[in-house]
Amino acid sequence: MMRALLAGAWATAAVAAPGLALAQGGAEKMPLDRTTTVQGVETACTGLGKTQRDNPAWESFSVRVEFADAKAEYLTDAEVMVVTAQGKPVLHVSCAAPWVLMRLPPGDYRVSGHLLAGGPERSAAFKAPRTGQASVALTFPSD
Repeated sequence: MMRALLAGAWATAAVAAPGLALAQGGAEKMPLDRTTTVQGVETACTGLGKTQRDNPAWESFSVRVEFADAKAEYLTDAEVMVVTAQGKPVLHVSCAAPWVLMRLPPGDYRVSGHLLAGGPERSAAFKAPRTGQASVALTFPSD
């Protein structure tokens, strides 16, 4: 249900702003371990290995979305959609690492994600803080 609502919001946004990723056929694939701007949001796809997880550069992002299974083991290759609390599309990306980092303006948002290999979708509401970093875990069933 949430995927259908988000897809509808992206389709509406794509009509208003044809440059959005969904209008081009889906999520924008993010490069690994480097900062990039996607749909006006500074982001990073990272978290593979202890060196990247401990990289102090990632602490400056206001939000970290993590993908894990029920055993708290990190998962990779996920698609993520972020909307404001009012349902306005913000970001639609795919990431080959367990973390998606974002510099979002302070406020209320909802993230929805699914693994590219299939399975259920997970979502969570979160607040992007003025200072510090919010951590949002999307937990998927273990095999």
